[in-house]
Amino acid sequence: MANTDNLGPVYTGMSQDELLKLIEAAKASVPPPLTPSQIERTKEIEEELDPGGLMRQRFRRLPRGPVAPRPMPRPRFEGLMATPQVQEPKEEADMFDFSAIKKYITDMFSSRSPTSPDVKVPIKPEIEEEEVEVEVESDDGGPAGEPTRDDAFINIIKKYEGKPILKARKPVKGDPYTIGYGRTRDLKGKPITKDTKITEEEADQMLREDLGTRMKEIKRAYPDFESYPAELQLQITQSYYRGTLTPKHSPKTRKLINQGKFKEAAKELLNHEEYRTAKEKGRSGIQTRMNAVARALEDYEESLQETKAASGGRLAKNPNPYPPKAI
Repeated sequence: MANTDNLGPVYTGMSQDELLKLIEAAKASVPPPLTPSQIERTKEIEEELDPGGLMRQRFRRLPRGPVAPRPMPRPRFEGLMATPQVQEPKEEADMFDFSAIKKYITDMFSSRSPTSPDVKVPIKPEIEEEEVEVEVESDDGGPAGEPTRDDAFINIIKKYEGKPILKARKPVKGDPYTIGYGRTRDLKGKPITKDTKITEEEADQMLREDLGTRMKEIKRAYPDFESYPAELQLQITQSYYRGTLTPKHSPKTRKLINQGKFKEAAKELLNHEEYRTAKEKGRSGIQTRMNAVARALEDYEESLQETKAASGGRLAKNPNPYPPKAI
């Protein structure tokens, strides 16, 4: 820059003609304003790519106006004060692909049509949808509780047992009188008689009492029960509840399970007279339940072998445990 006494600052690096040509070239490169239909289509694309305006909100300019006065600082008190909990700022730089955003903005203000199919603003999968916890109310007006593991065991038993018996009967000739979900004694511990009747609520209460007793027995019979995956835990529970996988009824199968020989245990489980004669006796449901247990045992051993192969031959005792979910 050079200064003169009268003219003030004068740019000496470019002639006036060159400067005017540069200005005209810049004007020529500016695209014409968008038509109303293009503006409307642009809004549709923006909403499709950025539902709710989450990203646009981050880049929106604040309206111009008078600057609000800064608040007066609060007086600082002497003495002991609690240290405020300061949350670490979130690292938002990694959340967006800024190169794609730059391309998107450039395309929006270029001469390209806003309907171009390749105009996209990719957002990383982890922030595409913000998870919102919704509190669901139960029928009584209060918040519904999270299903527990006991609920999962209760539901698997109900699935195989079917509707509860509300008036005592003998499921099969020769069996004792049964009520509820296979219960042979009432809530007071007395044997079920021919005239015994209960409600569905009482049947559920009996089932929960029985489950508490059975779970203690199951964990004694199968010491590694808690390390098994959810499906196997559910199938062992429903089968034990019915009386199939008890130590007395299936001693060989139990021994093989505790030795970690799950495929052999599945084969031994189905090698049983009760399984082979179920259809003849009109109790085909027994085969369905035992087949489900056998599949869970086989699937578990296959998953163990896959884990072992992936780890180079080393295998943890509990590769993938997780609590059962209510079904």
